[in-house]
Amino acid sequence: MQLSAFILIFCGCFCLLRAQCIDNYEPGCKLSVEIGRAQRHCIDPTKYWMCHQLNAKAQLNKCMPNTGFDQIKEACIPWIDWVWKPCIEPPSRPAGWTSC
Repeated sequence: MQLSAFILIFCGCFCLLRAQCIDNYEPGCKLSVEIGRAQRHCIDPTKYWMCHQLNAKAQLNKCMPNTGFDQIKEACIPWIDWVWKPCIEPPSRPAGWTSC
């Protein structure tokens, strides 16, 4: 009885971990529209992605202290002005990326 309860709990925890989607919205830098355009990091709002050239890996940048990245303004702004908004899907994704 105890063994079956343990297995049930273990399987339940494993399923919960597998169900969690962690997507940082890294762009693929495959389209010219992405070059020079900042893309918000959706896990950490103090960071953002930047594509500097086509087909290269996006560079992860960090905002200055006490600021968060605003996707609409494409800039780091003071926390007092920052408002959470859903992340915007980048125009392309890195090779090998799979949806959650």
